[in-house]
Amino acid sequence: MNPLDLDLIANNDLFSDIDFESVKYMLEHSTLRTLKAGERLIEPDSQNEHLHLILEGSLNVYLLEKESQQYTVLSAGECVGEISIVDGKNPSALVVAAEPARILSIPIDTVWSLLNNSHQVAGNLLGILVSRMRNDNKAIINSTIREKLFEQQAYIDALTGVYNRHWMNKAFPRTIQRCMRNKKPFGVMVLDIDHFKKINDAHGHLVGDGALKSIARCVQDNLRPQDLLVRYGGEEFAVLLAEANLAEATMVAERLRSKVEGFEIRSREIEIRATLSIGITMTQDTDDLDHLIHEADQALYLAKQRGRNRIEIYQ
Repeated sequence: MNPLDLDLIANNDLFSDIDFESVKYMLEHSTLRTLKAGERLIEPDSQNEHLHLILEGSLNVYLLEKESQQYTVLSAGECVGEISIVDGKNPSALVVAAEPARILSIPIDTVWSLLNNSHQVAGNLLGILVSRMRNDNKAIINSTIREKLFEQQAYIDALTGVYNRHWMNKAFPRTIQRCMRNKKPFGVMVLDIDHFKKINDAHGHLVGDGALKSIARCVQDNLRPQDLLVRYGGEEFAVLLAEANLAEATMVAERLRSKVEGFEIRSREIEIRATLSIGITMTQDTDDLDHLIHEADQALYLAKQRGRNRIEIYQ
């Protein structure tokens, strides 16, 4: 090996803080290799018998056999293949040259000789493994956070910030079944903002969106902790009133109606007043959500027919 290559090897993480002269003789059976961009160095489920030190260039690491899910990039001074050397199993990742690269491939028996003869080499390799484990843990945590965020985004209405129908179809039946199991009454309430189209026509959709957000927040703030609110569609909202009898459901509905009626909505320096029409159906005998929504809708239709800004109970 020429002096430049020896200097690059000596500066690799594996030989950090080591008198390289005392171990370089052990590398006589190692091989210097040049990789073209895109050339595969390690493949999943194929036996790996070398620890590869990156002297120049960089390598891409993929978690799947196909080059579609990049995990990390390894640069000059790092190594790859250490996990399969230590555990004796086939690699679980695909390693590909990201650009033209030069590496030193150290045979497995040489790796073990280095570890047995130098505590510092063993310590460095352990440090590399621990660092990889920490990075893996961070990646798992970040992935979990992203998954939860995506899941939340799938269930949250982007405009109002309350849950959407997709969430309703999962959460409402669970709560309904719990109420039925505990022999508790419950109700479904559908709310509609009266003449909301006139707000949009008079002031534009930006003002209308602001009004919708404000009303959704007002409704959310005046429900009981156990009640479930969703934006059902357009200017309609649905509420599951868990463990509520007719008197309790009517009280909640009247609180919502009166709070919205007295609420000054400010959107883009415009003051707006709005009212709610509300339909309610009560039961403790059925878990058919579509049927319950249909009954609450019929009661809502009656509230609109009778002048709006009022509550009707499905009979």
